[in-house]
Formats: sequence, structure tokens, C-alpha cells
Amino acid sequence: MITSPALLSDDGLYDAIAETEARAREVHARRLALLSEFVARGLDVADYRQITRADPGEVKRWTLQARWFLPTQSPTGQPVAPLYPTTAAVVTELSEGHLREIARALDRQLPDGSEEILVQAALSVEPRAVRHLADRIHLQAVADAADEVDEPAADPGDLLWLRDLPGGRVEFSGELSVESGAQLRAVLEPLSQPRADDPRDLAHRQGEAFADLVALAMRSGGLPSEAGERPHISITLDYGTLRRGTGHAVLDGGRYLSAAQARRIACDAKTIPAVLGDRSEVLDLGRARRTVSLAQRRALHTRDRGCAFPGCPRPPKWCDAHHIRHWADGGSTDLDNLVLLCRHHHSLVHHSHWRITLSGGVPAFIPPRHIDPAQQPRQNLLHRQPTDPATTHADAA
Repeated sequence: MITSPALLSDDGLYDAIAETEARAREVHARRLALLSEFVARGLDVADYRQITRADPGEVKRWTLQARWFLPTQSPTGQPVAPLYPTTAAVVTELSEGHLREIARALDRQLPDGSEEILVQAALSVEPRAVRHLADRIHLQAVADAADEVDEPAADPGDLLWLRDLPGGRVEFSGELSVESGAQLRAVLEPLSQPRADDPRDLAHRQGEAFADLVALAMRSGGLPSEAGERPHISITLDYGTLRRGTGHAVLDGGRYLSAAQARRIACDAKTIPAVLGDRSEVLDLGRARRTVSLAQRRALHTRDRGCAFPGCPRPPKWCDAHHIRHWADGGSTDLDNLVLLCRHHHSLVHHSHWRITLSGGVPAFIPPRHIDPAQQPRQNLLHRQPTDPATTHADAA
């Protein structure tokens, strides 16, 4: 008897979802085996479509998956190994969507070793991330990287108004020329695409994308200085608030933000903390070992090659340098305690139970038990070859 979902505990609900998905993948593998036998007997595929009420395109995809990922028999009855044995070995662990993307990728004749990389990714990320990975491999194999094009100067007619709101938020509005507006859309649209696990509307996604653009400009090094300093943010808070992550901090101009926000911002450079003791004396102003140097950021770009969270395609320039063990908790600003994260996954790591380790100098992410009871480390295979996650070098506090 199947228990109603409403009667399940939280742990029971997680377990039921995992069990149902495992059964669905086994059922699809069985579907492929039956279809393979159906075709091998020379039966009419139109009859199969009548039985299953499946679209012709679906049946075509399933037939290809069966031919590539299942063992067959020769005309004399001898067993024939699958064309792609790496995928075949885990076919019951992959969804139809994962098998579809792997088949799509292999049909493009990717370089040797690509199947192994795609299968390893498919065991830990959604099908769309597998597609992104296959596209990366394909582009790397057939084309040189596109030359970067300098953006033209902003049109003098562009207008922008800013207004402070209660609570520290800022309202802005403006008008852009056709050219500037097209450029803004061009950079916002890829950054604000919906994710499978993202329920937000377009306005919220575009707002985060615009904030990413501002953060990128802050890191660019090309902004003019003011009073001999490059643009920066000054945050004042007492040391206990910084350690606890509760309470509030004060920005320039007297605006407030939460201590949790201050902790996240303080992970990266261009933020100068004025940490006050019990008597409000300045204990530390821009501690040199907290902020990430230009040389360290370049090393992180080379090592992580973008957001290190599994399946994230964001490039390095859209990422923050995150302390694996937070600076306020005694973490050092050394490469073995730093990782590149995009804004979305930076916030996720700060507000969830994901843990980060370094395996062979490469970041690996350990999911919470409700996502993976075995808590197998995951790496972002969109940016680099996998390494052995068994040996960890640094762990989150």
C-alpha cells in the first residue's frame, strides 16, 4: 500500500522521492530493453507507438538509446557489447533526460574520453547541465575561443536616477539609447535565465543579474579613483556581530545591512571592514590577509575556471572569492581556503548545509544528507576534468 505523501515525515518524503525516481529510471531501462527486442523481431514500430501513445520523436530517441546503451545479439545469437559501455554500465541510474542529452552529445562525435566525463556529470547534475558540458566540449574541440570585443563608450544621452529607500534599499530608474539598451539586454539575458530549481520571476532574476554586473565593475580595476582610492564599500560592525552573523552593520552614509550580508560581502575584495571592539575602538581596517589579492584571483581563475559549484556554467569574471572557512571564524586568505562562486551559489553555500573540500587542489562540494544520503563529493565538470574526490585537503568549518 502506498502511503499518502501528506502522511509522510520530512525524512520519509525525501526517501519516497528518491525511491520513486530510482524506480522511474529502472522502468525506463526496462522500456529500452523491450523496445530493443521489439525492433530486433522486425515488428512494426507503428504498433509500438499505438501501445505506448508516445510521440514519434520520443520513440526515435528511445530506439537510439537502446541501440547505443544496451547489449545486443549478432545474427548468429552471439552477445554484442553496447556501443557505449560507460553509459551502459549506469543506464539504470540515469533518467531519460540524462540519456537523451548523452546520446545527443555522442551523436556530435566528441573527442575521445567525452563519454566518461558526461556520464560522471550526469550522476550528479540535471540534464541541462550535461547539455552545457557537451556544448563546452564541442566548442573546445571545433573552434577557437571568440575574441573579446571592447564595449563602446556609453551614449551621452543615457540617463539614470538613484533614490535611497527606507531600510537601506536603493531605487533606480532611467533611459538608455537603443545601442546601450541592446548591450544591457545582451549581458542581462544570459545571466537571468531561469534555473530548474529557481522559482523566481523575471524581475528578481534580472535584479540579481544587474547586481552581478555591478560586482563585475567593482572588480574590474578600470574604474576611476576617488580621494586616491578605487571604489570600495566601507562596513562598520562590532567583532561579536561579525562572528555570530546576527545583528546589523553600518554602510557609508549611515545605511544598515544585516550581519549575514556583511559576512557574505566580506568574502571578496573591494570591501573594507571597520571592526569595532567593545569600546568602539578600531581593531582592524582592511586586514591585508582577508582580502583576495590580484595574484590570488588570477590563480583562482586558472584553478576553478568559473563558479566551482557542480553544474554551474558562470565564468570567473561573474564570481566572488569565497572563504571555505570564513575569515571571521579564523579562516586564512590562502588558495587552499578560497573558491570561486557565482552570486547564487555564494548565497546558497552561506545559507545551507553544503560543505566544500579541496581534492587534489580542485574544489569538491559535499551535499546535505537530504540531497544525497551517501554525501558523495561533487565537482563542476563544466570547467575541468574530474579528480579523485577521495582525498580532501581543506574542509568547511
